[in-house]
Amino acid sequence: MKIIAYGARIDEIPYMQQWAKETGNTLTIHEELLDASTVDWAKGYEGVNALQTTPYSAEVFAKLHEFGIHYLAVRNVGTDNIDLAAAAANDVKISNVPAYSPAAIAEFAVTLTLQVLRRVGEVAARLQADDYDGATKFIGRELGQQTVGVIGAGRIGRTAIRIFEGFGAKVQAYDPYPVTDQDHLIDYVGLDELLRTSDVIDLHIPGIPANTHIIDSAAIASMKPNAVLINTARGNLVDTEAMVAALREHRLAGAGIDTYEHETADLLTLSKEGRFHDPLWDELLAMPNVVLTPHIAYYTETAVHNMVYFSLQHLVDFLTTGTTSTEVKRT
Repeated sequence: MKIIAYGARIDEIPYMQQWAKETGNTLTIHEELLDASTVDWAKGYEGVNALQTTPYSAEVFAKLHEFGIHYLAVRNVGTDNIDLAAAAANDVKISNVPAYSPAAIAEFAVTLTLQVLRRVGEVAARLQADDYDGATKFIGRELGQQTVGVIGAGRIGRTAIRIFEGFGAKVQAYDPYPVTDQDHLIDYVGLDELLRTSDVIDLHIPGIPANTHIIDSAAIASMKPNAVLINTARGNLVDTEAMVAALREHRLAGAGIDTYEHETADLLTLSKEGRFHDPLWDELLAMPNVVLTPHIAYYTETAVHNMVYFSLQHLVDFLTTGTTSTEVKRT
């Protein structure tokens, strides 16, 4: 089979080369993203493999259709940046990798939580200002003494719940489609109750339009004044302006943000210039009670291997059978 891969990161390339050698398939690898300026490279290939947070536009799918390409396998979970209507109109089927490593993201969410609760950023800021005595004054909170509210109890959310419980925390969850797991009972509550009673609020839901700004000014107003917000899911889940205002006014104790609401629009600028030109980002970056990371919660050796291998296998499934287990259906 003849496959072209876009958006290949340096860490992914060895796994891609290894997969091609093991399977005997032809795999052409490009670090550039799949967009209107690069889609012509796909001409002559049978399937496309890609990873990016910038949009896959209608123009891209029209070109793929023109080239007789009917399958795009993305190496990540999120599909909110894919014009699924345009894909369907151009007879292009999409697959994703919904579970490349739930532990990677869940562990990172807990890591951010611990950093904020123990006020590591505030301590570091004092030390950087040569104020050793001041750095010793930030009393923290023990995770085991907190009530953690997990919004979204899918694969990643359930993994996070187990880890939080391992620290001794009381954990409650909200999910509109709760999973019954006989091996692990989850305390499901309503969203309003979760927001009102949780010390830590951890997001693990998809970035579908219905979930946009699930954490808005009203949601924040209902939280405890010392609540901590953690987002390793999708940027659109949090109304960033409302969050920044709450942090500024000390109505939130802190936040751990790995997925930033405006990262897609600024991603190319970040790649070229090394920083966001975004006042909200700059304000968050300056807050010592906020931990910002550049969408790396997933980024482990295990996850990268699985993203590459699983997505390429999905593409092989598409090309041999016309479908795959993780085909993304338009809703």
